[in-house]
Amino acid sequence: MLSLILCLLMFRILFTCPLYSQESMEQSWETLRQLQVRQEIQVVDMNLKSLKGTFVGVSKEAISLRVENDEIAIQRANVLRVSLREKPNRSRNALIGLGMGAAAGLVAGVVAGDSETRWGRVIILAPIGAAIVSGVGAVLPIRGYRTIYRAKRQ
Repeated sequence: MLSLILCLLMFRILFTCPLYSQESMEQSWETLRQLQVRQEIQVVDMNLKSLKGTFVGVSKEAISLRVENDEIAIQRANVLRVSLREKPNRSRNALIGLGMGAAAGLVAGVVAGDSETRWGRVIILAPIGAAIVSGVGAVLPIRGYRTIYRAKRQ
């Protein structure tokens, strides 16, 4: 039972590591000037409403984005966060998949069957799981958003 709890804890760590490794949040509105027209962005307003679209422009008062066929301007005072959509990072995804697959193989080997053959199954299943899930992680074009502006807390 203890090994199952440890394996579940390891899964939790693997799933949340990318969230904690984000760069520090920039709090200057001026950083939005680095955006290029037609880049995919996400804007979250103070009511936590999220809009995803393509960047149109930014001024001292507002940020504009195109959502479907509509151009929307959101006043600076109403912007909580602006995030930029990143390109898929296949090597990072493969490494995450490697760890998750090895952990899944470890759990499967520890949980299944009797205690006499447990470690033999672990030795076989951990590398198989790592190889399979690592390959899936490398193939899937998983993309995320990187926060480039966050409003200062008031």
